[in-house]
Amino acid sequence: MSVTIEPLSLPETVNTEVEEYARVVNASYSHSAGTGILTWEAKNLLAQLQNQTYSTSRAYLARDGGRIVGATSLQFDNSTAREAEIMVAVDPAHPDPSLADSLYGRIEREAAALGRRLLIDYVPTSADASRLAESDVIRPPSGVAGVPRGDARSRILMARGYELGLVERASVFERPADASELRRILDAASADAGSDYEPIWWSRRTPEEHVDAYAYAVSRMSTDVPSGDIDVDEQTWDAERIRARDERHASVGHLFCVAAVVHRPSAQIVAFNELIVASDRAKPTENGGTLVLSEHRGHRLGTIVKALGLLRWLEAAPESPAVFTFNAEENRYMLDVNVRVGFRPVFWEGAWSRQL
Repeated sequence: MSVTIEPLSLPETVNTEVEEYARVVNASYSHSAGTGILTWEAKNLLAQLQNQTYSTSRAYLARDGGRIVGATSLQFDNSTAREAEIMVAVDPAHPDPSLADSLYGRIEREAAALGRRLLIDYVPTSADASRLAESDVIRPPSGVAGVPRGDARSRILMARGYELGLVERASVFERPADASELRRILDAASADAGSDYEPIWWSRRTPEEHVDAYAYAVSRMSTDVPSGDIDVDEQTWDAERIRARDERHASVGHLFCVAAVVHRPSAQIVAFNELIVASDRAKPTENGGTLVLSEHRGHRLGTIVKALGLLRWLEAAPESPAVFTFNAEENRYMLDVNVRVGFRPVFWEGAWSRQL
């Protein structure tokens, strides 16, 4: 294979090159995950690459002759100092390990040139580590969950100096015929939380009265969500950045929905769950961030935002068949909440990191 790796040009609107980029990314991810439930639309990928106000993105395409056979990208929050999230995708029809290795080399050089020193790569796998022999599993330092040692991508990552820091579970909630159990769960959790906590919900534009409190809560995602052995940087969010995100989702036709809890004594948002309904309303819905601020845990607020969000989603997105979400296997509380409201595991992601 004679492969060249070149930057992806950024047209004003989706062209054939962007469509091919999306095709390779989706084909590679679905092949590794063993399911096509999570895919990216070309227009969304282009919008992400075009919008550089709060984050920096770069993407490259690998060509074998005239055919695009691989892709790689990086993205990092401009308010952080060290880290970048990377992605390497190889067309399953061209499963050459040397291609993935070359793509890692290219994106690592780009990250270094941009001053990034900590690279994080989320790699999907359909293998349930609990069903594998211990000798066939790579575990993170916590010892919780794992990924298959024999996986070709695992071998490449280890050879390049990456370490497994965390395993995340991808779970799916399928639209139920009867929502009465969700309502019962929400009512019970709200009663346990007490009158100091008020559940709220909105879609599309963030209400003016909540935008500042919501921005602060979102900023806590980078510090309060389990990150295993990966030391991530704190991100900065404010009302202006929330508004920019509102506009970005609206521009590609997303329905962005938030279930949250307001702490009445302080008027602060102390828990939230985000659902992103695609412009194609018949596609599965993505769960964005989910967080309960650490100082307000123990009041069943996670159950409240999950159950409320799903109940309102049933009404707001009647064509969407399912919701998918990711949670660290170390986050036992949130996993238990998900199982309680009806999520089931479908695949896993290994969070690999490397210090350049």
